[in-house]
Amino acid sequence: MNKTFRNILAISIAILPINIIMICYRLTQTENFSTTDMTVYPLIFGGGISILILVLNKYLIKDTFKETFNSGKGTWYWDVLIGLGLTVLYFTMFFLERATIYQWIPNHNPPNTELIDTMVELANNRLLLIVWFGPVLWIGIALFEELSRVFLLKCLWNVNDNKNWEISVIFLTSALIGMAHLYQGTAGIISIGLKSVIISFYFYKYRRLLPLIIAHALYDGIQFAFFVVQFQ
Repeated sequence: MNKTFRNILAISIAILPINIIMICYRLTQTENFSTTDMTVYPLIFGGGISILILVLNKYLIKDTFKETFNSGKGTWYWDVLIGLGLTVLYFTMFFLERATIYQWIPNHNPPNTELIDTMVELANNRLLLIVWFGPVLWIGIALFEELSRVFLLKCLWNVNDNKNWEISVIFLTSALIGMAHLYQGTAGIISIGLKSVIISFYFYKYRRLLPLIIAHALYDGIQFAFFVVQFQ
């Protein structure tokens, strides 16, 4: 089994199915996720696919964790500081996007009541709050999505080491990740895609996973925490 085939097979097993399922579900869904769904599904699917990615990386791609996810030079405390910096960058983009693309491309879809319902329940259930801001946020969402992003990038980069190809992969990956969030509307797809481009270029240059996870968890967590406090 040659190198290219192994990498494409790994993507086909671990990355494409879950993204295709989510896109199709969002296009055809008739009911929103419940709060239980939004708590259990990330842990089951996010945690499970994260394990699958690590297994495929070791036994199919035949790379170590460090070679694929953490080959750049650095220390954990620098990763934490850079993660905080990337969080600031995320929020800077957030406010700029609200003043630009969200004004230019208004979302005419009904409000996403599943998020509102989840926030209301989190505001009134301390145990659920701990579970959501703990394993759900850090493992089921941040770890899963960043492992998936980096694994997709690295597998496609393994196919060809041409620089133009590697840059193209960043945009292809970001387009797929943006489309997986189509329930947020066209502006949301563009917003998620732009953030993915930025974070993918960071990984392209520095090859460190932890800053991506920290920035993702803090960006999502701070927004949720703000709204939960409002509902309280």
